[in-house]
Amino acid sequence: MTEERAAWTRDLLPVTVIGDLAPAARPSRALLDPASAALEPLAQRASRREGEPEPEPEPEPKPEPKPKAESELVREVPRELATDETLAGLGRIVTDPDAFTVGRGTFEIVKWPCSGWRQLDPGTGDEAGTTEGDFEVHWKGDFFYAENLAVATQNNKYLDGLGVPPEFASHAAPEAAEAIHLWMSDYHPDGGQLFWPRQPVPFVVCLGPSARGDDIRPEDMRAFLVPRGLGVYLHPGTWHNGVYVNPKYTASGPLRFLTRQGRVHARVSASWAAEFGALLRVPLH
Repeated sequence: MTEERAAWTRDLLPVTVIGDLAPAARPSRALLDPASAALEPLAQRASRREGEPEPEPEPEPKPEPKPKAESELVREVPRELATDETLAGLGRIVTDPDAFTVGRGTFEIVKWPCSGWRQLDPGTGDEAGTTEGDFEVHWKGDFFYAENLAVATQNNKYLDGLGVPPEFASHAAPEAAEAIHLWMSDYHPDGGQLFWPRQPVPFVVCLGPSARGDDIRPEDMRAFLVPRGLGVYLHPGTWHNGVYVNPKYTASGPLRFLTRQGRVHARVSASWAAEFGALLRVPLH
């Protein structure tokens, strides 16, 4: 297992070590020598003096809890078609990225929060506007990587998902994932975010309502297929992560999306793995 895989496997799934049998799995004496095991209680009684009380029976050891099976850890997220109606409260379908700008009043920037009772001066607190650039995604084996070139930071390269549960993931695997497994999601409290594919391909997003706030749970998340030739705009506070594509669309190189978002780029995250012991499985096909 690579260091990269080991770092998050510890938080995602229980580790099964194959080696010596655990005590509970070792064969009992009764199985090895049935006659001796049956006679042992009689020999113990004969060795006690007359009138001596029988010793208290030793409590049976409690069985060790079994590690959760993969089916218990993976939460299936049903996928639906993205439309303005199905995205209500989460975002909107984009047919033209130029239609979503601060100047048009169609791209939301959240005013800077005040720490006291005095309010912001009119027309201030949201003047930083947006930043934009390419959001690149590609598959490498079972690993799905992304890089956000719109933000001026080194914290812009992500391992955004896996085609299989982490204990099976390999960079050398064929790039043929039918689903993507997610262990975290995030939201931006400072503004919305837009994704528009530079090439007209369908893609998938996994979204949760801002109304759930920091109490978001895995069952609150919904997956959406954005049809070919369209993009998606997310309201501030909408839980998401990135954009996910079928591996065939990155077979010849990274796929680029235009992304536009608040220039502050504040991010709040939830870990499905650490907080709920879960992975979200989102279908791609």
